[in-house]
Amino acid sequence: MKKKLTIALIMGGGLLIKSQVGINMAKPEAILHVDGQKNTIPAVSSSYDDDVAITSSGNMGAGTKLPKTRLDIRSDEHLNALGIGGTSQTASAAKAGALRYNSGTQDLSYSNGTVWTALAHKAPNDFVDAENSSAQSFTSGTQAVVTNWTKKTDVNGNFNATTGTFVASKTGVYIVAFTFSLASGTIANDSRYETLIQTNSTSSATNKVFKCVGSYPGTNGLSSRVAGNCSGIFNLIQGDQITVNLNQALGTAKTLDTDASMTSLSIFGL
Repeated sequence: MKKKLTIALIMGGGLLIKSQVGINMAKPEAILHVDGQKNTIPAVSSSYDDDVAITSSGNMGAGTKLPKTRLDIRSDEHLNALGIGGTSQTASAAKAGALRYNSGTQDLSYSNGTVWTALAHKAPNDFVDAENSSAQSFTSGTQAVVTNWTKKTDVNGNFNATTGTFVASKTGVYIVAFTFSLASGTIANDSRYETLIQTNSTSSATNKVFKCVGSYPGTNGLSSRVAGNCSGIFNLIQGDQITVNLNQALGTAKTLDTDASMTSLSIFGL
């Protein structure tokens, strides 16, 4: 009995020393080795791209069987981004060395154990430059958003040219300039137009409208081109929208000039 027990202990000890666990693979190459797609080929490094391995030293690799650090995500596939989310934890609760992502300012912060400190970064500022040759029609006395733009520049891709809606990618100061030109037509007596730049925000602090007015007092009647412009500076929060609008009361329906250079929009975030 003692002899059998001794043999069993020796065998059991050997299993504890040499055992490796493999999932989706018959011959694991680490203490724990998971082959996500069951496609690993020994000695072919690219076949480990979907593997997760934990070594005897306690290192963990995602996409590599030979992790060099506590967490190593460097693989041949180069899908090696590290996802970091936001948190409501205080810096002291998260402890020194923790990282978090701030969606409002679009930056990373680290905890020193007392406060969250933003890492130095330079996210690209919003910049939109667009022209309009759509010949959009505007009914006299009715305000309407200027739509169907042609984008020349949109750094962060947050301007919808079809609807004419811009969405601020981050909180900050934005400078907006809008110019327009209408096709030649008769101008009514004592008539006017308004160009409007407005935000669409749930915050009363940033829900603003800038209006610029052009008037044609007295007797008119000649066929002429009407043009104007408007500009403004807005303090926006992330997600606020900007549209430019035209409200013409010149007597009859008017259309934008088809010369794209005559109607333009620029939005720049500081």
